[in-house]
Amino acid sequence: MKKFYLETYGCKLNQADSDLIRGILSKEFEEASEKEADFFVLNSCGVLGKTERRILERVKELKEKNKKVIMAGCLPLIVPKKCEKLADGIIGPKNILSISNIVKAILRGERVKIIKHENIDKANFCFFRKQENNCSVIISISEGCLGNCSFCAAKLARGKLKSFEMKNVLEKIKVALSLGFKEIQLTGQDLASYGLDRGQFLFPKLLEEITKIKGDFRIKVGMLEPYFLKKILRDLIPVFQNKKLYKFFHVPLQSGNNLILKKMKRKYKKEDFLEIVATFKKSFKDYLLATDVIVGFPGETEKAFENTLRLIARTKPQIVNINRFSKRPGTQAFLMKDLHSKVKKERSRVLNKLSEEIKIAKSKKYLGKEFEVLVVKKGKNDTLLARNQIGKAIILQHGKTAQFAKAKIIDYRPNYLIGELM
Repeated sequence: MKKFYLETYGCKLNQADSDLIRGILSKEFEEASEKEADFFVLNSCGVLGKTERRILERVKELKEKNKKVIMAGCLPLIVPKKCEKLADGIIGPKNILSISNIVKAILRGERVKIIKHENIDKANFCFFRKQENNCSVIISISEGCLGNCSFCAAKLARGKLKSFEMKNVLEKIKVALSLGFKEIQLTGQDLASYGLDRGQFLFPKLLEEITKIKGDFRIKVGMLEPYFLKKILRDLIPVFQNKKLYKFFHVPLQSGNNLILKKMKRKYKKEDFLEIVATFKKSFKDYLLATDVIVGFPGETEKAFENTLRLIARTKPQIVNINRFSKRPGTQAFLMKDLHSKVKKERSRVLNKLSEEIKIAKSKKYLGKEFEVLVVKKGKNDTLLARNQIGKAIILQHGKTAQFAKAKIIDYRPNYLIGELM
């Protein structure tokens, strides 16, 4: 039996796709170590230029060792010529059900490409790999989006919004829970728009149905675009009162300046973001806000950047994912005049400093407090990663994976708390 090695780059949607790829391949091939593998599958990401370079260098490295390589994921649809030049096989994210056909072809010495927008419901396929020291699983509920952001290359690969059938999503979650998983991470490019390709907002209803499933488990919700989130917020807040849902909200800001948001072709204004955060603050005793910011977008003046700093200082997200603007081929922003790399680097440094100060101040407030936690998985150096009711990461020295327990916070770091079981 031929053996494969699977590498995953990028977002949680890619990680969910890799579970599907692994499940399909495992029916006919054996997963093995890098050293033993007969062929490699690289599930790629194309959001940033630096990630593209790292992936292409990895392909070159493998080809120099005479390895067979299949490139999956988004990158082959963003820079197709570069990928086709290097890889033996190319397959798009909407074609992964055909992965075995690609493998058989490249093992015969052929070069194959399958890139087309197939209308598949990935929630209809359950391939879970239960790990002894991890009770968390990622489940995608949709693919694609309804946006047209001027900087985003993911739309080139994932296409328009495809919401997976609710009954399939619910059944998949039930299967995962029956296998012992305790944390369900819902993912998609924008969960707030779930159902709109079918004519209605269905995300609050989906969450409500998930909370009705019997058992003690936790749900972590992925990215919620502000434009669509604002439209469902009134229905979403009551559902989030359920203890099964982490009070964790990933709402991408991208910029705190309305002119830049308009150039980015985002559909909201900074005032919408502020209104959303104000609703969280009013509705929950505690919550965790995560956001994304692009620094150095074409046309971003010093004043515009200061607008972003002020907004971050005002809303105090506990997680700020900072990306320096990266031109991506095929996007509208690719033709815009880029800022100097030194400017982007300095703005990234300044924003990161502010973010660290906010994280430290927030983490310090938890010192001495007690929480119910779910022990999610084994961490580094024989530690354990747990999460409290807002999804805040807590590092423990002792415990058991999939265990619900009480923990007291005895120390803190910017990105996590340190606790001990009661």
